[in-house]
Amino acid sequence: MQKMSPSKKREALSFYLLISPWLLVFFALGLLPLLWGLYLACTNYTGFNFNQLHWVGLSNFSTVFHDDDAISSLFRTIILSIVIVPLSTAIGFLLAVLLNNKIKGLPFFRTVFYLPSVFPVIAAGLMWQVMYGRQDGVINIILGYLGIHPINWMGYNLAQTSLVLMMLWGSGGALMIYLAGLKNVPQSLYESAAIDGAGSFQKFWKITIPLTTPVIFYNVIMGIIGSLQMFAQPMLLTPGASWNTVPLQPIYLYVVNAWIQIFTNNRYSYGLALLWVLFIVVFILSLIVFFTSRYWVYYESGEE
Repeated sequence: MQKMSPSKKREALSFYLLISPWLLVFFALGLLPLLWGLYLACTNYTGFNFNQLHWVGLSNFSTVFHDDDAISSLFRTIILSIVIVPLSTAIGFLLAVLLNNKIKGLPFFRTVFYLPSVFPVIAAGLMWQVMYGRQDGVINIILGYLGIHPINWMGYNLAQTSLVLMMLWGSGGALMIYLAGLKNVPQSLYESAAIDGAGSFQKFWKITIPLTTPVIFYNVIMGIIGSLQMFAQPMLLTPGASWNTVPLQPIYLYVVNAWIQIFTNNRYSYGLALLWVLFIVVFILSLIVFFTSRYWVYYESGEE
């Protein structure tokens, strides 16, 4: 085995010294709380009985799979994610393609589309409450001027639609990432395609989409993770929202169920088990996307 030269050792030492603050923060605020939560999920902890804590093994995890609320809220969350992720991906990408052209006022439009993604979730939720109000909501006031009767946007029948619209409104962050990816597509490819007689749609389908699939892949992964963890949005779209509010069934999502189990029912360990099951679900879905990416994600270097 070849020994490292003194210069290589100094480089390695410098490297580990530079990343050590990040590693310390990761272990202190990331890994340790994660493992501590896993331990508590295997106990009878209620948030108040730390002195009487005892090990129950996988009992809480077994309860998850026999809990109708947990199973139904999980499927409801996954279905909403299946709707939100493709729509936000398509809308963000198409808007990015439009904004990638040389149009007047481009900085203004970029700001307008990006601004919703930097709004605090609570502020955005309160704003949408004002928008969706049945009697004095902005949308219903506009509909009233058009002769349309007020719509109960936050009622049982339209709660999911209202939640989807709210989530799509905040997809400007993905749009900016798409714009950055589009800027990296070589213009020479478009010029060569134009010489060969390719039209706008052919350029879009054969050049733009393939060369931006790594960016699409990243946004799909982040979209899956984010949509499966929706919590504040359904809580805020519930009339009379407060910390112990129970949302309507159509927007009674998985993380909301975990919150209620922990902070309303004092089933702390069971709530942590619910969240660990969600972690496993997110991990599995992310792996599926990663493994299937070799069939649709294009890398110029040829790597998969």
